[in-house]
Amino acid sequence: MSSEFWQECSEAELAPVNNLTKRSNSAELQSGVQRLRTANNSRSLAPIDDVNLKIFDEICEERYAKLKLDVLNLTNIDTVPSDVLPHLAEQYHITGDEGWIFCKTEAEKRALLKNAIQLHKYRGTKYAIISALEVLDLRADIAEWFEYNGEPFFFKVFVDLETSYESELETRIVNIINAHKNVRSWLEKLTIYLTQTAVLPIASYVLTSEEVTI
Repeated sequence: MSSEFWQECSEAELAPVNNLTKRSNSAELQSGVQRLRTANNSRSLAPIDDVNLKIFDEICEERYAKLKLDVLNLTNIDTVPSDVLPHLAEQYHITGDEGWIFCKTEAEKRALLKNAIQLHKYRGTKYAIISALEVLDLRADIAEWFEYNGEPFFFKVFVDLETSYESELETRIVNIINAHKNVRSWLEKLTIYLTQTAVLPIASYVLTSEEVTI
């Protein structure tokens, strides 16, 4: 075959490619023109000569301005919606026996989330156990084995309870202790003191007299 035939075939195959390149350059040119048009109006996403897109832009701006962005601040535990709390508990790894299932009120859950990082930081120490029990409004003290001449790596926990005693509460306390103690230590004894504060009325009577002799 002649060289002219092959040249015609080559030109026929390159024609779509050339057209595609021209269309691509044209699209880039239009995009550049659009950027220049919107340069004078930085707040608008629409070309200045397109009325429909300008109206759409204004509607979006009005609706976005009403959004409450505070709910996106997940670091502020006091302001996040209540339905977000379980997801944060999973993120901070405080579900199950680590404290979440023992929180009965929303205030206790938020308090646990606030102390989550601190509890993980000091896990395995006396501080972690005492802090975890404080979430349940329980004041606790811990005595380690060398403080009372006990068996190595055993410890005792003393809890002041101002509410009524329940066996379920005792189970919760033991589970929290086991979740936050170190692996080598063992709970030897749990002592719960029932404390009550009462107001007792006190009455006093004072009789004074004075004798004068003339």
